[in-house]
Parts: sequence; C-alpha cells; structure tokens
Amino acid sequence: MKRYAYHSIFSRMFYSACLVLMVFAASTAFATEGFEKIKADLDSREWEVRLAAVEKLNNLKDEQTIDLLTQIAGNRAEYWPVKIQAIKLLGESANPKAVNILLTIFNEPFYNWECPAIKSYTALALGNFKGNAKVVDSLIAGINDRELFTREASIQSLGRIGNPAAVLPLVAALNTESTAVKLSSIKALEMIGDTQAIPHIQRIAENDNDPVIKDQAKAALNNFHKK
Repeated sequence: MKRYAYHSIFSRMFYSACLVLMVFAASTAFATEGFEKIKADLDSREWEVRLAAVEKLNNLKDEQTIDLLTQIAGNRAEYWPVKIQAIKLLGESANPKAVNILLTIFNEPFYNWECPAIKSYTALALGNFKGNAKVVDSLIAGINDRELFTREASIQSLGRIGNPAAVLPLVAALNTESTAVKLSSIKALEMIGDTQAIPHIQRIAENDNDPVIKDQAKAALNNFHKK
C-alpha cells in the first residue's frame, strides 16, 4: 500500500513538473514569436504600424528589448512619433545601457531638427537615471535651452534626480520671465531639499507679482521647514 502511495505521489509530482515545463516552453515560444512579429512590423513603411509595434514593447525590460529600443531611438530616419515612444520606454526602463543614446539625442541638435519635442521627452527620460554626472551636466545645460518645453522638462528631471549640483543653476532660473520655468524651478529646488535655496525661494514668496508663483514658493518653504 505504501509503495502504491509513493508511486502515486511521484506520478503526480512528475506530471506537475512536466506540465510546468510545457507551459514555460509554450509561453517562451509565444514570446519569441511575438517579438519577431514586432520586429517585422518595425520594418513596415507605415509609421502607424511601427508606432504600434513600439508600444507593444511597453513593460518589457530585457536586454533584447533595450537594444531594439536603442536602435529605434537612434535611427535618424525614423519618424518622430515612433522615436519619441522609444525614448519614453528607454527612460521608463532605467536601464544603464540606455543612457548613452539618450544623451546623444539630447545633446546633438541633428536628432531634434524635425520635432523639438524629441529633446523635451528625452530630458524627461533622463530624469530616471540618478547618479550619472553626465546626465546632470546635460540637464543643467538644458535649463538654458531655446525651447521652453526642453527647459521645463530639464528642470523637472533635475528635481527628480535630486543632485545638489543643480541648485545654483535652478536658483538662477528663478529670475526668468516664464511662469512655467519659475514654477518648475521652485518645485525642483523643493525636491532637492538643499537649504541654500531657501532665501531665494523666500524672495519669490514675498516679492513675485504672480499669486500662483507666490503660493508655490510659500508651499515649498513650508515643506523645507518640515524637513
């Protein structure tokens, strides 16, 4: 009886193991087939098809996907909506392999000539890479970019990164006439939390002519005092 019981238990274990292997093999085959379909769609002449293919790579962070997204983002001939989607996904991946192509796109004007939004989306993507001095230096330079959206995106990413090296450039940005840049700079300085920013934000809270900016500065000061 015991021998039968052991045999029965072993049979169930063996069956379960085989079932797991079959499911894994099927899912792997499906993933491979799906990835190959995506790659085939990326060769389409229709940019909408290529865009849909890139969107299917969302939430995939394996090395093969990162390499493919890097290739798409770095393709100078690719249509800008497809390129921007690849840039966004590279940023969300936070994979260190993505940094070089993102910095190249951000720093070389040729990559952005067809659509200035490419650079602003790249600035936002770079905000996911903390601890990289080149990223911080590039985003600090982005504070003075000729495009407003790029300036704003660079400032937002500097706030997310939280590197104190950005404090003085952000303080200087408080003197701009742009409401969006001022608000973003105040928020970024608040996120970084360096106390040397306090007197500059205090000045804005007391003297700025825009009530929205003054309220943002007052809120930032309150959060500084709570830390």
